Amino acid sequence: MNKFDQLMNQGKELEAKKLYRRAADKYNQAFSISTPGSPDGLSYQEKESKAAADRCLSKAKIKVTESYL
Repeated sequence: MNKFDQLMNQGKELEAKKLYRRAADKYNQAFSISTPGSPDGLSYQEKESKAAADRCLSKAKIKVTESYL
């Protein structure tokens, strides 16, 4: 099992425990080490980890205050 798969599995375990922010962090780490896609688009690993991170961030209900905008 490679590092990408380990990070994705850790993210899935955290997501199952409803620790969405931590899971999103693991998915983002997996995205950063995934194999790069073609210049036209993302690779399968990049798409998979990005979709999982986006899913967790939407569940985490992270609020952005106006001071950060």
